[in-house]
Amino acid sequence: MQRHYQEATMSNWKILKRYHKYIVCVLFVLLGACTSLPSPVHEKGLFKRSPSDTDLFNKGMSYLGSNEKAADYTGARSTFDELLKIYPDSKWRSISEALIRLIDGMQSCKEKSSADRVLIEKTKDDKARFLRENEQLKKDNRNLLEETARLIQANETEKRHSAFEKFGGSTGETGKNAKVKT
Repeated sequence: MQRHYQEATMSNWKILKRYHKYIVCVLFVLLGACTSLPSPVHEKGLFKRSPSDTDLFNKGMSYLGSNEKAADYTGARSTFDELLKIYPDSKWRSISEALIRLIDGMQSCKEKSSADRVLIEKTKDDKARFLRENEQLKKDNRNLLEETARLIQANETEKRHSAFEKFGGSTGETGKNAKVKT
């Protein structure tokens, strides 16, 4: 009996572990569905009433975008900050803090991503420049090797001519038989 209970518990954990992201999303959607749309702010007399914590939360959520409009993360973050400052004990505090952390994390990722893109472009440019420099160095190296070969050949030729003249190569005499003309 206990073994069956352990197996059932293990399979429940596996299912929960596998689908926990979906469960969190469903809970978030259900929580959002429980809230009502913000009521318009009515002006009575000379003074305008300040928005409630629910009004601020809904305003912040509206900044996060929809199918019709793009998200304004800066506006959403400032609205959630305002909610936390005005209503520190609000029922929306934990959700607002979590959304602020998510927005900050998203902004940080965007900044890192753009910095990475700049770094990637710089790396590509450096690679292209290094390849061009490498090709130029290869050409210069080939030219220097050819010049070195010509100089070695010219040096060998000069040595032969020098040795030939030293031993009387011009008169056809060699070694001891060569006469020194003065």
